[in-house]
Amino acid sequence: MWRIGFYVWRAWLWFKLGAPALLVLILIYMAQGPSALFWSATVVFGCIGLGAGIAVADFRNREFGPVGRERVR
Repeated sequence: MWRIGFYVWRAWLWFKLGAPALLVLILIYMAQGPSALFWSATVVFGCIGLGAGIAVADFRNREFGPVGRERVR
């Protein structure tokens, strides 16, 4: 049950961070096109997403162990 809750929380986290970022990028692109502001915002939001992904993956590994099949000896 904890794993299901974790995966739902992780999906909610991506939606909570990704939807506003995507909306801002769409608004900037519609207003100015592929300008320097658009690419700067894309890089900033990409770095935030990468950092969040690394943090959540590290948290997953701490809680559930490394991803993959367990080897039986």
